[in-house]
Amino acid sequence: MLKIIRESAIERPWFYRTIMVLIAVVFVVSMGWWGFEENKEDVIVQVGNDRVSRDEYQRAYQNTYRFYKDIMPGELPEERLKQMVIDQLIESRLWMQAAKEMGVLVTATELRDSIVKIPAFQNNGKFEPEQYKRVLAANRLTPEMFEIAHKADLMREKARMLVRESVVPTADELAEAQVMVASQLMPKIPMAERAAPPLERALQAVLTQKQERAVRAYQEALKAKTRVSVRRELM
Repeated sequence: MLKIIRESAIERPWFYRTIMVLIAVVFVVSMGWWGFEENKEDVIVQVGNDRVSRDEYQRAYQNTYRFYKDIMPGELPEERLKQMVIDQLIESRLWMQAAKEMGVLVTATELRDSIVKIPAFQNNGKFEPEQYKRVLAANRLTPEMFEIAHKADLMREKARMLVRESVVPTADELAEAQVMVASQLMPKIPMAERAAPPLERALQAVLTQKQERAVRAYQEALKAKTRVSVRRELM
């Protein structure tokens, strides 16, 4: 399921960004606009003090199911989709908690600049307010809901970026990059980066891999120190 999206991300990065924004909205919108009065016995996922009700989970599942059904017609693996929704709900809350602990902020200008760059809201490369409203309405969202959700997504991404930027290549990794260039074993990278010199590309590839490992490790550390429970009988 995710293989197609990853392949599209390599050749069409705008496609990846749009997909990620819309998927993020699915989960963020499910994080608190509904369910404040839910009975605690109806909680399906708990991440620290944050709770996800069964209604919230089902809403996120249905939204995600429709989303993937639209871009990949055919039979979707139900259990895999359920697990993906649970994982995303947990990760969203973990990174939001981390962003708040880090003191991450997103200004109104940053939010506006990010939204106007989303291709789904553009016509001939220019942001169109009416198209913005139509796309949101088609996804049962108001501008206010989307902007709150997108701001939360930007906060989480800033937290991830802080983790990435804390990583620097070691002497051994620099040597590894030189070996990659010498052996011409260059990894597949986006078209936009292929114009860079071979050594720079190799260094970037090594650094990117290290940064992604750091983000995964940080996320696992967040999960390890946070009480996370899932009541699968309610799924």
